[in-house]
This record gives sequence, structure tokens and C-alpha cells, in this order.
Amino acid sequence: MKIKLYKLKKGKLDKWKEWGKLLLTIYKEEAIETLKEEGLTYEAFSVFSINGEYYTIAMIEGEEKPTNMDRELNQKHKAIKKECLEKIGSVEEVYELYNK
Repeated sequence: MKIKLYKLKKGKLDKWKEWGKLLLTIYKEEAIETLKEEGLTYEAFSVFSINGEYYTIAMIEGEEKPTNMDRELNQKHKAIKKECLEKIGSVEEVYELYNK
């Protein structure tokens, strides 16, 4: 699993959360298709706060093929990420357990 950490830019928390809701509703089918195109089996973003500052952590599993930027949804996603997020860096996974 690849994990990346971003800081939310000032005043962009609501916009980022709204984008997440749109990806889970009206864009869900297309978003899943983009995951398939990129060889991903899983993608999630979670938001948390430290000392009044907001951060989001991205968790991705899969091959990570190049994004198809001809897709309008991918263009929107890239633009919203640029507007809302500052990349801090990657997170080192120490361990991950599954009980299947």
C-alpha cells in the first residue's frame, strides 16, 4: 500500500470533503473505471486535524499506471487536488494486518 500525506490549504476543507462526496455518488461508476484503468484496487482519502490545521492521508493499492488525462473526471480531480492540497510527502507503512 502506498500512503501519501497532504495538508489542506486554508479554507479548502469543505470543498475537498464535497469532492469526496461527489466521487462516492454521482461520479462513483466513472471513478471506479478510472481505478481499473490505472491498475488500482483501492483508493481512499481520510481527513484529520492537528492543532487546528487539516490534513488528508491518501491510501492506494495496486499497479499505479499513468492517469488518463483525456477523462474529464481525472482533469477535475487533478484541478481540485491542486486547489485544495499541499503535498507533504509519503508515509512509511510499519505494518498492516488482515484477518481474512
